[in-house]
Amino acid sequence: MSIVAISDTLGSLGHEIGRRVASARGFALADREIIAKTAERFHEGVVELTHVTEERPTLWERLTDSQHRYMTYVEAVLLELAARDDVVLLGRGAAVILRGIPHVLRVRITAPEDVRAERLQNAQGLTRDAALDSVRQSDRERGARLKFLYHVDWDDPLLYDLALNTARLDAEQGARLVLPLLEERRFRSSEEGRRRLGDLSLAAQAKAILLADPLTRQHQILASCHDGRVTLTGSVRGEAVRQTAERAVTAIPGVAHVQNDILCPQAGRSLAGRI
Repeated sequence: MSIVAISDTLGSLGHEIGRRVASARGFALADREIIAKTAERFHEGVVELTHVTEERPTLWERLTDSQHRYMTYVEAVLLELAARDDVVLLGRGAAVILRGIPHVLRVRITAPEDVRAERLQNAQGLTRDAALDSVRQSDRERGARLKFLYHVDWDDPLLYDLALNTARLDAEQGARLVLPLLEERRFRSSEEGRRRLGDLSLAAQAKAILLADPLTRQHQILASCHDGRVTLTGSVRGEAVRQTAERAVTAIPGVAHVQNDILCPQAGRSLAGRI
């Protein structure tokens, strides 16, 4: 069992290569499906979720927590899909989100601007200038989004195990370069890798559920997971909020136990103690 996380630039054939890899291995392919599943589960708009994963953050987003909430939802769905193994994940920051999981094959797919622009011209009937503008704008916005969310440069080759320049490759040739690596032991899931990914997925789901509930969203509640046991920390106003958080996380499939270490200061007292 394996996971492929692809980061691609517009017009680089990344989607086509990912589709062929998934087909050859019998893997699931997740691209727009990630956004669709997130929108359905958390009752958010597809447009907003697409923006938060693909476009440059606005000044308003930098001053509010909306982008953090939306991205937490996307990460929860992406990690849940990854935890099932045998999947090709396209974009959505998957290569960065999964960088701590040893058996994930992280692939960067790109090509020179002029090559990608020519592909857009042929596929969409654009003028050369319009195609170049689209390529450059996409690069700027996706790069800015990853820098804002994860403080990484998406062009950094050290983020990836394999980088493909498709200037002289078609999609079939690109897939043939990726597929042999999935035969390597290091890119096959292990018990330890599955455990780490499972814990990461459960923690992400806990964070997302707590942000989705208007009652718990108002409080800074942290969630971590080890061996299926979720620990909640933070401080809330009122025992009702504390219990609501615990019940919500306990209901997540796969959670073995919830350690509720959320503090609930008594009314009229300061967190720092008495005056």
